[in-house]
Amino acid sequence: MKRIATTIATTIASVGGLLFVAAPASAAPTAIWTCNAPQYVTGSGGHAGVSLQCFGTQWTDKFNTAATCKRWDNGYEYRHDGPIVVTGHTSTVWCDLGARIVHVAYVAR
Repeated sequence: MKRIATTIATTIASVGGLLFVAAPASAAPTAIWTCNAPQYVTGSGGHAGVSLQCFGTQWTDKFNTAATCKRWDNGYEYRHDGPIVVTGHTSTVWCDLGARIVHVAYVAR
């Protein structure tokens, strides 16, 4: 069952990034994930990306990074998901060329 993470976000206007705290939406107190600060990266041709490393409560826990991207030209917003990885690993998600990241979260799997 997917549990989409809730986030508390503060926009950093100068770089268009986000500072956030995340936890699963329907988790019991013992099942709360912790995540390191997001690492914003720029890929080939200027693609905006973000990596997230999260830690569950069991070694079999899995998650992926999800980003809301916004195009510069027409303001269209869409979601991209990174690969699903196990706890302690890093999931990286990329926006299309000409878009920026406006929201970051994780999805517990």
